[in-house]
Amino acid sequence: MSNDVQPLSELQTGNAPIVATPETLLDYAVKNGADPDQLSKLMDLKERHDKNLAKEAFLQALGKFQAQCPVIEKSKQGHNYKYATLGAITTQIQPLLTECGLTYRFEQDHTNGIEVSCVITHVLGHSERTTMSAEADKSGSKNAVQAVGSTVMYLQRYTLVGSLGITTADTDTDGVVNHAPISGGKLLELQELFEKMDSDPQKKLLAYLKCELHEVTENNFDKVKSMMEKKVGTV
Repeated sequence: MSNDVQPLSELQTGNAPIVATPETLLDYAVKNGADPDQLSKLMDLKERHDKNLAKEAFLQALGKFQAQCPVIEKSKQGHNYKYATLGAITTQIQPLLTECGLTYRFEQDHTNGIEVSCVITHVLGHSERTTMSAEADKSGSKNAVQAVGSTVMYLQRYTLVGSLGITTADTDTDGVVNHAPISGGKLLELQELFEKMDSDPQKKLLAYLKCELHEVTENNFDKVKSMMEKKVGTV
């Protein structure tokens, strides 16, 4: 096995120079008997390169999805407010997700309360997840299983909407959003406060807001945050 590897500047196939990518470099190194240490470094380089390409493709696909995704109508009546059901959301977004090469799945962890993660994955392999947790919804006359199921469904809806940046609107708004939504960082602040609240105060808050947390607008953020802080006793 020889270590006399031809310089990159001299690599060519016939009259055409080889484009220096991690894949072509690795292929050339194998054909020219590079030592195991060189091959290991090139394989690591290729793996990092592939991951970067996959992440770039994921972000492009997510951007395409968000640009083309319609505003989801909130048609389900809750406690003094309307919301879009998980089924209604997935039915409307599935064709566009497929077109963009994106899929979603949910993961659950009941070790400490109820934790749900929504994992969005692109066909090239890059995935990103959004995780939320809450206690079982014991409101009303739910039994233990129903209480867990209610919370799981709620968290699935929230994490899916948050992961994809979906906008929902009342049926009488014609899909027009009048105020800028809060940033991801501010949404995370509200979600963390929300998770510290008991189930009943959570429902009362949403009834008062007449919307969900990801729909809070920039002009209302400070007021909503202050209200939640008082509920959990952080101020």
